[in-house]
Amino acid sequence: MRRPALVLSGLGFVAIFVAYLTVRVPVDIPMHMGEEARRYWPVALAAGAAMFTTAAFVMAWARSRVRAGASASTALAAPAAAVLRFQSLPLFAVAGVAAISWLLASMAAMHGMPLWSIVLAGLAPWVPVIGLEAAWKHQHYGVFALLWLLTLLQVGHMGEHSAQVSQLLMTNGDLDRSHGVFGALDFETVHFYWDSTIWVITALLLHRFVRNPWLWVAFGAASLHQMEHVYLYFVYLADMDFYASGGLAGILGKGGVIGSPLARPYLHFTYNLCVTVPMVLALWHESRRVADRVAEVASGGAPRSAHPEALVG
Repeated sequence: MRRPALVLSGLGFVAIFVAYLTVRVPVDIPMHMGEEARRYWPVALAAGAAMFTTAAFVMAWARSRVRAGASASTALAAPAAAVLRFQSLPLFAVAGVAAISWLLASMAAMHGMPLWSIVLAGLAPWVPVIGLEAAWKHQHYGVFALLWLLTLLQVGHMGEHSAQVSQLLMTNGDLDRSHGVFGALDFETVHFYWDSTIWVITALLLHRFVRNPWLWVAFGAASLHQMEHVYLYFVYLADMDFYASGGLAGILGKGGVIGSPLARPYLHFTYNLCVTVPMVLALWHESRRVADRVAEVASGGAPRSAHPEALVG
């Protein structure tokens, strides 16, 4: 099966899953109705206008790189797996880190520790490895390292939303028992700053990878997601009573300013999916281009530059 067909099949399966959750697993969540849900509609409108204006500016700023004479992508023939894998450490060292990760997580589980501490114990050994790998990729591939790291973080964030909807499925929609793995971080301030960071870095990367269509799709989805969190963060700070009694639905959540059939957890799972999938495809697209340039330099077909970003320019 070709990759586009595989991606579409996966998205179709997820769409069916979300539809099933929406119909069969309603979320027990406070909800405003009618005009009350639209009390802060000017804030939602302002958030949408701000995102649209910013997106237009980012588009003009990124396209200025094309007008300045940025070269088109080279032929995408070389395999990308070598660029994406861990290259700063030998395979046996990565396997050793994986074994330590499994051992720490297993020990935490055997001692009856909460889920978040088990996952944290398993992730801890990977933090220095990922940092070392990001530094190595930056040295050799330039800004591509930031796209690699950003995608890794977003995939992890998608995992947290996947855990939440799985918990909702198992608890029959009980939101009090469905806050993902790191439930202590499931509040509006964390959501706002996390998604703001993803959105800003994606916008900055577009200036470097302006010809990457998937990164534009990821930025568009991230902009819609950010619009929701700008509105939600304002309501969270300005009117906690309204927020707690149903305002947390946001703009497009069920019972929100505009509303939709999707309760907030399902809506934000969908938002993150629409950011994560094109971001992964954008990383794959760029890794193929980097691999092609590396092969070209190795074969003597292009001059080797002292500046690492020459490989991804």
